[in-house]
Amino acid sequence: MKRRFARIVCTALCCAPLLAAAQTRVEKDASPQQLFNEGKTLFEQKAFSAALVPLRAYIVRQDANGNPLPAEGNREEAAYMLACAEYETRNPQCLEVLQAFLDEYPDTPHANRVYALMASAYFFDQKYDEALAMFNSSRLDLLRNEERDDMTYRLASCYLQIGNLQEAAAWFETLRSVSSRYDADCTYHLSYIRYTQQRYDEALQGFLSLQDNRKYEALVPYYIAEIYLTQKKYDKAEIVAQNYLSAYPDQEHSAEMHRIVGSANYHYGKYQQAMKEFADYRSGCQGTPRRDALYMEGLSCYHCGVYTQVPELLGQVATGNDALSQNAWLHVGLAYLQLAEKNKARMAFEQAAASNADPQVKEQAAYNYALCIHETSYSAFGESVTVFEKFLNDFPGSQYADRVSDYLVEVYMNTRSYDAALKSIERISHPGKAILEAKQKILFQLGTQAFTNTQFQQAIGYLDQSIALGQYNLQTKADALYWRGEAYYRLNRLEEAARNYNDYLHLTPQRGTQMYALAQYNTGYIAFHKKDYNGARTRFQQFLQNEREQNNTLLADACNRIADCYLHQRAFAEASQYYRRALGMQAPSGDYSYYQLALVAGLQKDYPGKVSLLNQLAEKFPSSPYVVDALYEKGRSYVQAGNNNQAIATFRQLTEKYPESPVSRKAAAEIGLLYYQNEDYNRAIEAYKHVITQYPGSEEARLAMRDLKSIYVDANRVDEFAALAAQMPGSIRFEASEQDSLTYIAAEKVYMKGETQQAHDSFARYLQSFPGGAFSLNAHYYLCLIAKQQKDEAALLEHAGKLLEYPDSPYTEEALLMRGEILFNRKQYAEAMADYRQLQAKASTAERRQLGTTGVMRCGVLLGDDTEVIHAATTLLGESKLTPELKNEALYYRAKAYLNQKATQKAMADLRVLAADTRTLYGAEAKYLVAQLLYNEGQYAEAEKVVLNFIEQSTPHAYWMARSFILLSDVYVAMDKKLDARQYLLSLQQNYHADDDIAGMIEERLAKLKTGEESKAE
Repeated sequence: MKRRFARIVCTALCCAPLLAAAQTRVEKDASPQQLFNEGKTLFEQKAFSAALVPLRAYIVRQDANGNPLPAEGNREEAAYMLACAEYETRNPQCLEVLQAFLDEYPDTPHANRVYALMASAYFFDQKYDEALAMFNSSRLDLLRNEERDDMTYRLASCYLQIGNLQEAAAWFETLRSVSSRYDADCTYHLSYIRYTQQRYDEALQGFLSLQDNRKYEALVPYYIAEIYLTQKKYDKAEIVAQNYLSAYPDQEHSAEMHRIVGSANYHYGKYQQAMKEFADYRSGCQGTPRRDALYMEGLSCYHCGVYTQVPELLGQVATGNDALSQNAWLHVGLAYLQLAEKNKARMAFEQAAASNADPQVKEQAAYNYALCIHETSYSAFGESVTVFEKFLNDFPGSQYADRVSDYLVEVYMNTRSYDAALKSIERISHPGKAILEAKQKILFQLGTQAFTNTQFQQAIGYLDQSIALGQYNLQTKADALYWRGEAYYRLNRLEEAARNYNDYLHLTPQRGTQMYALAQYNTGYIAFHKKDYNGARTRFQQFLQNEREQNNTLLADACNRIADCYLHQRAFAEASQYYRRALGMQAPSGDYSYYQLALVAGLQKDYPGKVSLLNQLAEKFPSSPYVVDALYEKGRSYVQAGNNNQAIATFRQLTEKYPESPVSRKAAAEIGLLYYQNEDYNRAIEAYKHVITQYPGSEEARLAMRDLKSIYVDANRVDEFAALAAQMPGSIRFEASEQDSLTYIAAEKVYMKGETQQAHDSFARYLQSFPGGAFSLNAHYYLCLIAKQQKDEAALLEHAGKLLEYPDSPYTEEALLMRGEILFNRKQYAEAMADYRQLQAKASTAERRQLGTTGVMRCGVLLGDDTEVIHAATTLLGESKLTPELKNEALYYRAKAYLNQKATQKAMADLRVLAADTRTLYGAEAKYLVAQLLYNEGQYAEAEKVVLNFIEQSTPHAYWMARSFILLSDVYVAMDKKLDARQYLLSLQQNYHADDDIAGMIEERLAKLKTGEESKAE
């Protein structure tokens, strides 16, 4: 132990080299007793710094070799005085020295005081818990009176610092009762404790008694003024605060005194003066300004008409769920109303109405919230209906109840939140005429909304209900009939579609509308599909008379259909007239008009005219799907004109340029036939061989085989034909035996009777007996149809595969469609794409070609092949006849592919087209993406404009509306509009309740906003 105390003293010596040098001189000139006596004398005189030198020298004595010498009998007393001196001189190591003393002399009579000194050292180091532990280890009453009072004061202060006000007050009271020296200090601290305990009368009495105390005269006025303010003695609070500001303009509590003056002025209605004082308070405030001060300043601004500052000030107040926040939100909303910012006002009222802190404020806020929604037609998540209904439920006795009821009827008639409105109406027990008329309209809107999203069966269901309520509004009923007809048309239920269109045409009084003209156009198409050419022509001509929007695409199409009707009736002059009229409209369907005009010229035996028109088609529409057919017809014109050589050259050009086209098969067969007719049998044989080898299983191959047989028989080369037939690819026979034919016909008859299973067995037996029979492709085709009907995918794939072994058979296109669909559903997208790509190339009709292109696009999407998607979508979008649903799909997928390829501007062009109609899922997401891209480019004002427009348009697809709210909050953060950002997030949090990732996005952003506010405060 002795060694430890000596080591600590040595350490102290090392830390104080001058003292160490002095000690060396003392050691040489003084005896141990002299050192002790000198140190004790200086210690008793409280010359603690001077006492350190002899006392240290006495404790740490060394011989000539540097070894410690035995201490004298006064060593414990010297060690005690040394430890006390280290404490008194505030040596940083005094705690170690004191502890070392106790360790060396555990039974020392000085222990109690050493504990007290150690407690005091901890107190000065602001280690209050450690200080309390040491104080509790000592008996302060055994200390000398003055030191006892000092230690008691420190003990009480420790309790105060750790928040134990009860113990602190007890010790301060004890100290004040025994020490006049600490009377003022104890009074101050006790008053402060009473103040924190809201015992204001007691605290005030104590603070008032210290007003003339030099130590506390600059401190107590703050508490006095604060207490007067709390007691609503505003005149006294203001006097104290003003006097303080005059005497101490730059003291610690100056900012708070400005706040107190401002508060007094606010409560006296002196809002201009209050604004100035609160501004001074905020400018001098060291930390975060008090919420109540910000609230009063905000309301002062509101009362003075300084509305622009209200949201900024009260927005900092509205951070909790208390009455202050609720009232702050209410007045933020009222200020925004004055600023004509109704959307922002709406969200502020919404937050005030969500709080239950003050029922009266809640009612006022809820009413204003409802009015804002009504006046702005806002209904992002169905609020336009639910807010009025909720108000009537929450405040049935409100003075506003009758007015809200009237508004609710208006909302039913004008809302875009159709689902919410319908649910609300369903909850009304006895709806009146106005409500039922609104219900009729809402059901109609739900029907058209479902139609827009390609949910045609659901659309019919809503429209059925709307039509059933048709007596309330005949025009709505008529419109519902039209759209139900459209839905039936999309489902290919043409009879029902025609009936609905005709009912609409008879019922609607609005005869000059675009819808009226389109109904005639659509009924014209239905009649055309039914081959009722007179009826179709009449409807299309009526459409031409009534079409008001001068849509050249539709007008040209109607002219083409009228011409087709005349053509079917062999009225060639009239047909030519309408085809030329369609050409004059410069519509995308001009290629079809040219082609049909050429056919009419051919039927009129004007072969040079036909060739000329076909050449114009190829020149003006080089990418047209009719170019291939035009080339074939050009060859046929040469044939009909007797120019076989030119015909052969044209057909050969066709087969070389478009070898995959079904028309090439016909052209190749024509070449063989022309050589045959020219009696150039060797070339005919070669040409026919080409058809048979290139297009096995096709009708052209069968006819070529027949003609080959005739050539060989006429040339008496039957054996050569037999050998050739045996060498032909595949096992399909070109001639049927009697048994082959009878077996197949019997199976086909069973199928035609609808006896599916028996037909399946019969075709299977046929193929077993004649695996390469003349009708084997037919049998495989029927087995495909049966497998599709029975949902036997394995069988369908098997028989479709057999058909596709002959890729130019009459069944190829259907086989590709059926197999592609199964492969797609099985997620074998690469294989499905191959089939759809073949279908594109081999399709004999525009409809089938479109199906192939659509399949390629969808497979490309799922395979992540952006290049393929862009190409296929662009091909689709280039077609003149494309349903709106497929157009939207193509635009959407092309836009997403462009985004993947960082072609932002191209993507933006497609997205803007889609975003025009946010009723569709594609349109809703596109609207969000347009805003997101603008945000990414730093165009925050434009992004804000797009989202606000989206909110105004509304959408049934709530997720993308919610994502747009999130994005808008990001936009406002980037624009340093933190309050606006928080308002939109809070509004979204209250109104969007789906189980998805939106809640997490809201929480993340609200947390960042809160962190940002705290950082700013720091």
